[in-house]
Amino acid sequence: MLTYEDVTENIDVSWVREMYANPSEEAMAAGRQALLSGSVGGELPLMIAKARGASFWDPQGREYIDCTSQAWSLNVGACHPKVMAAVKEQLNYFTHVRTSFETMPRIYLSKRLAEIAPGNLKRVNYCLHASTAIEGAMKLAMREYPERKYFIAPWESFSGRTLAGIALSYPHPWPFQHYTGNVVRVPQGYCYRCPYQMQYPSCELYCVKMMGEFIEHAVDGQPLAFIMEPVQASGGMIDFPKPYYKAIRQLCDKYDMLLIWDEVQTGFGRMGTMFASDLYETVPDILVFGKALGGGFPIAGHLSREGLKGFQPADHSFTFAHFPVSMVAALATLRVLEEEGLLERARRVGAYFTEKLLEMKDKYELIGDVRGPGLMLGIELVRDKKTKERATRETSQFEKEGLKRGVLFGTSKYAGMGNVVKIKPPLVISDAQAEKVMQVFEEIVQLLTPR
Repeated sequence: MLTYEDVTENIDVSWVREMYANPSEEAMAAGRQALLSGSVGGELPLMIAKARGASFWDPQGREYIDCTSQAWSLNVGACHPKVMAAVKEQLNYFTHVRTSFETMPRIYLSKRLAEIAPGNLKRVNYCLHASTAIEGAMKLAMREYPERKYFIAPWESFSGRTLAGIALSYPHPWPFQHYTGNVVRVPQGYCYRCPYQMQYPSCELYCVKMMGEFIEHAVDGQPLAFIMEPVQASGGMIDFPKPYYKAIRQLCDKYDMLLIWDEVQTGFGRMGTMFASDLYETVPDILVFGKALGGGFPIAGHLSREGLKGFQPADHSFTFAHFPVSMVAALATLRVLEEEGLLERARRVGAYFTEKLLEMKDKYELIGDVRGPGLMLGIELVRDKKTKERATRETSQFEKEGLKRGVLFGTSKYAGMGNVVKIKPPLVISDAQAEKVMQVFEEIVQLLTPR
């Protein structure tokens, strides 16, 4: 029987290095054929061979600056040495136990999350993926109000690709929505394209008032919860005026429904604060987290306020939900965010990007709106600033032109919002890399701006 020392010292793993150094064309063709689902969208046939910090390299050795943080997940950058070292140390102990067993990573991470959580969000539940974390938050609301039926969700929301997540996401391009129900969708406060043709602040948050009308007249009984993203990421990087958030909190209190914030993309430094809740000074009843916490390892879950009824055993438990390797990675990630001052860095680099982008907005017809705090930026492209015709074709081309120049930009392709370019790099992006991103961005804007 092999001992652990035998495994680490004597087992041949050269096949892993060989896989990267000399990939088999036959294996690549067969693997691609066998894979049922490739990349989301599938229009970027780019293979990643190595990643560090805010950069990745293709098999030919070409470097790219990653302004997507690989699905907005690598806030501390790819393969951060402190995260990798912590994970390697955890591998000396164990990799997996059932959720019914206690582990030190789970205890220490739960303690740390309760310490940094906004307000009285002191109870935590774990899973591996944000979509199931959203469902966990929904289950918790149903435990609290078992007699109620309906959730409220704003237009342009995106809450994942499970059936419950699809039900909350609107409008949805996939043919699964007719299997889901019990969600009432309401117009949100999208100021650049106000559904009520009004202007902030003279509108006095009319959109929130109308949400109350929807609740009064379109919901059968009291709703369970209002589920929202503080910044609607996949729906077009839509953020809202600061008073909007407190108005939604007051709306939830008025109708005695829970407020659930989907902070899967906004959490852990992305906006220059640990959570969007800190920035907007609004505390939800349940806060869903995921993506960036693991520093590249899968972990998600939700924080809930004290006083909720909570789960019964096995209500929301999964085989790998308390994966200790990811939990140690999460603890290391939180250390990196604090020790390296990455929240302040997100504010500083984000302010630099915003200043440059607003200067470009004044110069180029193509840029209709620049929005988002910290390093969570969306740039809405339009063909005409007066009509605000969406520049969807130009946005698709923007992504391709960026790759030609060594920068991967994100774009919003969901819910008809395919005209928004996203700049959401790792918080460790260097000043030189940030300057190159802006240089490349302006080059592409010049190329695509109508003459």
